[in-house]
Amino acid sequence: MGDVDVLFLHPSTYVSTSDGEVVRYVAVPMGTFALADLLERNGYSTRIVHVGLKRMLDPNYKVENLIKALEPTLVGIDLHWYCHSYDAIKLADCVKRCTNAKVVLGGMTASFFADEILSSFDCVDYVIVGDAELPMIELIKALMKSTEVSDVPNLVYRKGSAVKRSRGAYLASSEDLDKLTCSDLKLLEDWDLYVRLIHENDVLSPKLKTQGWLMIGRGCSVNCSYCGGANLAHRKIFGRQQPIFRSPEKVAEDLRAFEELGISCAYMDFDPYTNRKFYYKLFELVRKEGIDISSQFLIWSLTDRNFVQDLKKTFNPLYTTLTISPETGSDFVRLKNKGFYYDNQSLLRWLEMLEEEMVPAELYFASGLSGETVEEFNKTMKLGERILRTYNNVVAISCNPLFLEPCSPRFLLPKKYGIRLKFRSFSDFYKTYKCFAEGTVPPSRLGYDTEYLNESQIIELSSKFNEVVGSILEGENLTQHCA
Repeated sequence: MGDVDVLFLHPSTYVSTSDGEVVRYVAVPMGTFALADLLERNGYSTRIVHVGLKRMLDPNYKVENLIKALEPTLVGIDLHWYCHSYDAIKLADCVKRCTNAKVVLGGMTASFFADEILSSFDCVDYVIVGDAELPMIELIKALMKSTEVSDVPNLVYRKGSAVKRSRGAYLASSEDLDKLTCSDLKLLEDWDLYVRLIHENDVLSPKLKTQGWLMIGRGCSVNCSYCGGANLAHRKIFGRQQPIFRSPEKVAEDLRAFEELGISCAYMDFDPYTNRKFYYKLFELVRKEGIDISSQFLIWSLTDRNFVQDLKKTFNPLYTTLTISPETGSDFVRLKNKGFYYDNQSLLRWLEMLEEEMVPAELYFASGLSGETVEEFNKTMKLGERILRTYNNVVAISCNPLFLEPCSPRFLLPKKYGIRLKFRSFSDFYKTYKCFAEGTVPPSRLGYDTEYLNESQIIELSSKFNEVVGSILEGENLTQHCA
């Protein structure tokens, strides 16, 4: 038995370029911190290592040396986001070459493709499908006692050449989430450097801003066509019918812990209901307890003025922003794709209200939406230009091509959304990100064509949007400099 019982490894994504290796998609799912802390409190020693961050700090870093030194009983690798498909499996293979430890994968991508992963990759012993808190405790308990794993809930495992599913099922409740501590970032090696990562660029920033992701709840109430975390996905993977929240008191505890760790901004991305009753209670608690922290708050639908004013008087204004993804400048396309619909005029009125309240806004658009033509995307271009030229409080605006997400409505129902799938299996995601890591061109980057646009056109449209936005910003900066 080694130095730790459970070693958590975060894979990141590696992209080979002419300038060398680039580490992308570096965020660690907050559930990893919760699992490590929960295991610690149940008597099992844990450690979290961000392999991508290690490689950023030292290009010659060898995770094999760590694995050999620690000799863990169980290695947990998060495969929540599909972009880690290749690197998660590569890490699992590395573990098997270095040690006798068992390997378990978890997260939404691993859950959705559990059977295929276990059938295709001998380096993976188990996949936990859905919520993992109770299953992880039961799994390490069974391994430490050398007993059968067939009673571990939510577990998919291999028995001989057959892939089996355990008899038990576990679905976390709000009460279960309240038993978790999600803010002990010190469980992660180099946590103080990790919180300085600017996630948009995946680079270590010398700036003072530090950021922590806040775990607020799980699930979604709507189905955006492109989202792998939509209500449909949660029903299919977890069996969760509606979103659940942690209590405002527990979330406030995490905000207090973030403040004590010196984190200046909390990343808040859980907004499944338009009434936002939960947040009014949370904000009141934050003010009452005098927690001094900024918030990057990602809203999923437009807010009223009361919410903006409440947010404004709750959080430190230094890094506080409201972030929204209208995705498109076409009302028709937005209605077809977004779970929460609002028209352009409502969006513009909302931005005007934010400017009056002096709250910064960030906006993100996309190309490749269902029903989108070149003509419809031109409306996105025009809306982006109008916003940038009109509202001085807009601090960021960009456009990215949509990638096909496993278990998204358009993945599950391609005909309904006018999609021609190029990715249909885990193998397709794995091979694509293997190409990126090796510096070769994959057959498909996005995983689909739409009925009106092919992949190249979709990518080109986003590039065109960003070029136009960039030229406007450069012109404004030049004018300010000359003035």
